[in-house]
Amino acid sequence: MSSPNSEDSNGSNSNASRTANKNSNSYQDYPMQNHYRYGDVQPEQEFFMDNEINDYKELKESIMKQRRASDLLQGHNHHFVDHNSLLRLPTEILLQIFHHLDRKDLFSLLTVCREFADLIIEILWFRPNMQNDVSFKKIKAIMELPRTQTHWDYRLFIKRLNLSFMTKLVDDNLLSLFIGCPKLERLTLVNCTKLSHTPITNVLQNCEKLQSIDLTGVTDIHDDIINALAKNCTRLQGLYAPGCGNVSEEAIINLLESCPMLKRVKFNNSNNITDRCILKMYENCVSLVEIDLHNCPNVTDKYLKSIFLDLSQLREFRISNATGITDKLFEYLPNEFYLEKLRIIDITGCNAITDKLVEKLVMCAPRLRNVVLSKCMQITDASLRALSQLGRSLHYIHLGHCVLITDFGVASLVRSCHRIQYIDLACCLQLTDWSLVELANLPKLRRIGLVKCSLVTDNGIIELVRRRGEQDCLERVHLSYCTNLTVGPIYLLLKNCPKLTHLSLTGITAFLRREITQYCRDPPPDFTEAQRNSFCVFSGHGVNQLRNHLNQAMEERAYHIEQGDIQALFQERRRRFMNGGGEMDEEEMNIWARGAGLGLLQQNVLQNNEIQDINREIFSEINGGRMAPDDMREHFQRIIRQRHHQRQELVQRGQSQTPTQVLQAHQFQRNPQNAPQIVQPAVFPNGEQSIPVINEDEDAEMEEPGLFPRQASS
Repeated sequence: MSSPNSEDSNGSNSNASRTANKNSNSYQDYPMQNHYRYGDVQPEQEFFMDNEINDYKELKESIMKQRRASDLLQGHNHHFVDHNSLLRLPTEILLQIFHHLDRKDLFSLLTVCREFADLIIEILWFRPNMQNDVSFKKIKAIMELPRTQTHWDYRLFIKRLNLSFMTKLVDDNLLSLFIGCPKLERLTLVNCTKLSHTPITNVLQNCEKLQSIDLTGVTDIHDDIINALAKNCTRLQGLYAPGCGNVSEEAIINLLESCPMLKRVKFNNSNNITDRCILKMYENCVSLVEIDLHNCPNVTDKYLKSIFLDLSQLREFRISNATGITDKLFEYLPNEFYLEKLRIIDITGCNAITDKLVEKLVMCAPRLRNVVLSKCMQITDASLRALSQLGRSLHYIHLGHCVLITDFGVASLVRSCHRIQYIDLACCLQLTDWSLVELANLPKLRRIGLVKCSLVTDNGIIELVRRRGEQDCLERVHLSYCTNLTVGPIYLLLKNCPKLTHLSLTGITAFLRREITQYCRDPPPDFTEAQRNSFCVFSGHGVNQLRNHLNQAMEERAYHIEQGDIQALFQERRRRFMNGGGEMDEEEMNIWARGAGLGLLQQNVLQNNEIQDINREIFSEINGGRMAPDDMREHFQRIIRQRHHQRQELVQRGQSQTPTQVLQAHQFQRNPQNAPQIVQPAVFPNGEQSIPVINEDEDAEMEEPGLFPRQASS
């Protein structure tokens, strides 16, 4: 997780001093017990720095500032250095050289002279590398050494301390080793769940230069941490404290009054964040660019209205489950007012807002990139039509549980906002396959959420795949509890989306079989028995395993069908899934055939060669994605009956036309269930954006709600 504050910090003084005496430059003059220690890390291990370019530039400026101050105090004595020495180079040049050396070379240079060592030690300890077990344990061992056994006090060099890579090893004792870091500017403790408030408070003592602290995942946040920040860290710019439910209102107000430079604040899951806190935030923190108040139910729009009016630099705003947020949130904003920098807004679960607020928001913030309106139950298609005015700016849209929106709203949004990469429509119960047809025309779409959209069927998935073409860019698809789906369309989805890394199919009966669920990930430990039994989510390697499994199954089916050995196919099915039971009777064969999408095989109606011809047609339709299994079963049963009647008529008339010729003359007609005739051209794989083609009659029809043409379900 990124640090709360990404702004460059001001340069700070360096502790090292540049010595001019030529006779003292040899590092070998140091006592053996004072040799350089960096956790005894071997030189061959790499050195890592997050955001290395900006951080190193900042470090270099800090060292240069200290060098200049040191030169003035020492009267430029360092100019007596041997003119043949590398030390004639300015400090800035030396630092630039060191920046391009790997860690092994830096360790070698440490033993050259005191001058180089003093510079390199700041580079290495500016941000201690604690991203793996080896370096973590060695740094811990060095920090545990008494000060008399180390040449430097390494705490004096640390400016970036990130313990979020090894959270299982971070406890109170480990953090206490870093008490006394006066230059500390960024402290990241993400998911360090073993920490208590006491060592955090102690580390913050005398940290006057601290600019950001991230306590995400830390559960033991109390008033003493917040008060320590208010007392010692008045230059604080970023505070992420989502678990601040135990922090009092007074402590929050004290912090907001003491830290006027705050730019990013995150107070989540707290009943103690009230309108008084918002007022202090508005009065004292005039530089705010990010406000996150998720699950703070006691906040209303009373003072938030003024924040939007006066803090025009605001870039991100999040709030959720606050019943006091209404359409009046933007009432102070005149129509000609623009929130030019607002890019992200999240108003989850604020059920009092309506389409009126969304329309005003789009008018005043025309460059919104991320919009979250999840669980805003009064949102309708009017909001989606308003959001469509964002056009190319909109990349992320979350409309989960907005049960009033329909296919018309989705179509209006998608046709104008071509750069949408993520769209979540979970529990939008009125959406049908037509929404998937519209979503297919988003060339940059990476993630789709359609959980519990029960009207979505195989036809919609097939149309989505067909229109987007092969080598699609979809990465995450959520289809849990779309109970009308079967295996065939998901096979096509996996086949055409090589970048897919997440596929959720929980609650879909067709996939709750052991040969498929063996590839899904484990359910969360807090799930009930019923939830575990219906859990079916594939991630990472599991997606590839499912893809390979379905590919193999299709290849085997194709082989048997092409060979015409239907009985062998039934025997294989029995061997795999019926544990060696007796021979299948006709009813068992028909049950399996219907489940596999092969239609009803009637031995007493058709001859063997006709069955083979029909099943070749079936496989061709499944593999090519031209017809869904549900349609196929009904269609081919009808063809079987038609061929039987046609053969009888031919025999009676004495004609010579074969049944195969009759089948070839038959033209397949289909219309996707729950969708009108599709006249839009496919978009992919050439990547060009298509323009929806709709005749005047259809366009007029779609302008009126309630006239969406829907075919009755078979």
